[in-house]
Amino acid sequence: MTKSEKFVSDLCSKSFLPFWSFPSPIGKKNNELCDLLVICDKHIIIISVKDIEPSKHEDETNVYTRWVKKAIHESVSQIYGAEKYINSVDTIQLKNADYTVDLPPKNKRIIYRIAIAFGSKPHFPLPTGHFGKGFVNVFDENSTMTILKELDTITDFTNYLVEKQSFSEKNTILVPFETDFLALYLETGLKFEIDENIVLGGENLWEEYVKSEKYLKWEREKEVSYVFDIMIQSFFLYNKDLYKTKENRNNLEKAIRIIALEPRINRIKLGLAIENAIKNNVKSRMLTPYGNAEHTYVFMRVTENNWESKDSELGLRCIVARAEFPQAKIIIGVSIYRTKEDVISFDFHYIHIPDLDDKFIKIANSIKSELGLFKNVKRTHSKEIRE
Repeated sequence: MTKSEKFVSDLCSKSFLPFWSFPSPIGKKNNELCDLLVICDKHIIIISVKDIEPSKHEDETNVYTRWVKKAIHESVSQIYGAEKYINSVDTIQLKNADYTVDLPPKNKRIIYRIAIAFGSKPHFPLPTGHFGKGFVNVFDENSTMTILKELDTITDFTNYLVEKQSFSEKNTILVPFETDFLALYLETGLKFEIDENIVLGGENLWEEYVKSEKYLKWEREKEVSYVFDIMIQSFFLYNKDLYKTKENRNNLEKAIRIIALEPRINRIKLGLAIENAIKNNVKSRMLTPYGNAEHTYVFMRVTENNWESKDSELGLRCIVARAEFPQAKIIIGVSIYRTKEDVISFDFHYIHIPDLDDKFIKIANSIKSELGLFKNVKRTHSKEIRE
């Protein structure tokens, strides 16, 4: 792996969490498929990286043309080839691994194409758009770092790619750099009046945006959300015992995959709920599903009193929550334990019950009445039900 490829791989691992980023996967005839493949839920992101130094030719037009051919067009060709292979298979072989990764069902896949071109001169424009077989986003080193830092969940990132493609196909965008377009996207949501389908942007849009009160306010607000990112990473690092059974492995991955798909704005709400539960010593709480989501969460505080029964209690509370919210077919339980050294640890529980029946409702009601779990609850203005 080259220096530039490692840079992108490390950056994506930090942004999307390392569990869905696969560097240098294997394609046809054991050849490298692409430089990086990201697979999460229905999303497949194909990334090709080229690090090309411009030639020393005196004709600047010639220098640019040659550089674009090697740094961008060759990446585009690799991406199209990788996509053709991906569309013909159900699993992908990883480099230096004896197992494969399942691809989402072919009828549900959403594929995104990204060419990352290193080595360009500052004034080189980066062509983005359709190169014959699908829309390809073209980023440079600076824009890659900035976009993946600011849009650091897979949902926020892919939403940007979708909105940018849709907007670009209808309008001509004249902004100096990709980061300037990112500033327009974050500032306006691309909702503004357009004359003659041409969008003009001045220089330093991004530099001005990061100084704005809107951006600074967002930076402050999102701090609380990173408890979920830390939680997910800590599970794979410190809870290897959860993998002792296949059922635990599958359920844990399903739970983490759902959390990984939460956009940053949802993680802020979830982070605030966890923070509030810890600060106020709330015994347990369940959250009303956000919007049309078919999943929701139960948070439970663990103390010395319920340490031995914490796993079973969390599972029972999830059953009550499933009955409480008919919309939420999936309940993710999170137990929270604070040590005497003020270290916070977490455990997960996952249930998926597509349909409710009278028998299940009866069981949930008996858990409430006989065991007293979520029997005396308080509804809050923030759509939380706490005990």
